[in-house]
Amino acid sequence: MKKSQIEHLVAELPENVNVGALIERLHLLDKIDQAEQQLARGEGISHAVAVQRLDQWWK
Repeated sequence: MKKSQIEHLVAELPENVNVGALIERLHLLDKIDQAEQQLARGEGISHAVAVQRLDQWWK
């Protein structure tokens, strides 16, 4: 995650901040950033394969 992304998030926060919620949001954004980097490198699976795997779990 880039410093500028964190700065943008902090700038949009209200005056009273729930630190736990902020940490959870930072963690989520970091995971999304990591996933996007993996996809850019050609790693990961297609949407169709993901749906197929999820269907198997629900059966």
